[in-house]
Amino acid sequence: MNPDQDEVLADLKELGFTEYEAKVYLALLHSHPSSAYTISQGSGVPHSRVYDITRRLIKKGYAVSQGSNPEVFAPLSPDDLMDKLRRDTERLTDRVGTRLKSMDFRADFDPVWNLKSRDEALDRCSMLIDDARRHIFIGLWEEEFGLLEDALRRAESRGVRVLILLYGDRDIDFGTLYHHATEYMPAVAELGRSIDAAFDADAALSGTLGNILPCQAIWTKNRGLVNSIEGYIIHDFYLAEIRLAIGDKMDKLFGANLSALREKFYSR
Repeated sequence: MNPDQDEVLADLKELGFTEYEAKVYLALLHSHPSSAYTISQGSGVPHSRVYDITRRLIKKGYAVSQGSNPEVFAPLSPDDLMDKLRRDTERLTDRVGTRLKSMDFRADFDPVWNLKSRDEALDRCSMLIDDARRHIFIGLWEEEFGLLEDALRRAESRGVRVLILLYGDRDIDFGTLYHHATEYMPAVAELGRSIDAAFDADAALSGTLGNILPCQAIWTKNRGLVNSIEGYIIHDFYLAEIRLAIGDKMDKLFGANLSALREKFYSR
C-alpha cells in the first residue's frame, strides 16, 4: 500500500473496521467485482480468511456478492459508505445516550477545564451558548462579541433570555444590552481582554484571553463556581443599572469607571 492508502487504512480502523476488513474493502475499491483469490492478491489478506472477511463486510452492508462459480464481490461506494457510517453512528449514539440517561448517575466532582487559547475559549463559549435553554448572562469586549453574535442571536430566537455586558460602544438590536466603560483597565495590556459567562445556572466560563501573558480562561459546571461567576456578572448588571439611574453622580463619587475604587482595591 502507498502512504495515502496507509492513512485511509488507519482512518477506517478508527471507524470500526478491523485491519483485514479495511484491507479487503480497499482492495475491492481498486478492483471489482473480484474473486476471493483476486482480493487476497490485492489486499495481502490470506486467501483462507477472505471469505470470512467478505461475509462480515456483507453483513455490515459494506459489500455485496454475486455468482457462485466463482463468487465475486463488490464494495459499497465511498459516498454510500460514509452516509451509512454516519447514520449508523447517529443511531448508536442516540441509543446509547438514551440508555445512559436512564441510569442513576451523580458526579462526585465537577472538574474545571483550562482553555489554552483565545480560539478554544470562544469555541467552548459558542458551544455553551448553543446548549443554553433558559438564560445567558455574558460580559465580553466588542472585539469578541462579533465572533459570538450569531450564536447569541440564535439563542434568543429559541426563547433564551440573553443579557449582555459589552466592553465598548457598539449597539445591538437583540437581547438586553449594558455598556461597560473600557478606560482605566491597565491589566488588559498584560492579560488581554476578559470574558465571563453563565448559562442556565448550570455552566460558566471565565477568564482572560491573552496578550503578553497567555490565555487564562476556564469553563466548569461546578455549582459553586457557576454561582460565583454568575453573581459576578449580575453585580456588573446592577452597577450598569445604577449608572443609568444616577448618571454623572457616580463618576463624581467614585471616579470615571470607578477608578477611585479600583485604585483602592486593586492597587499592588
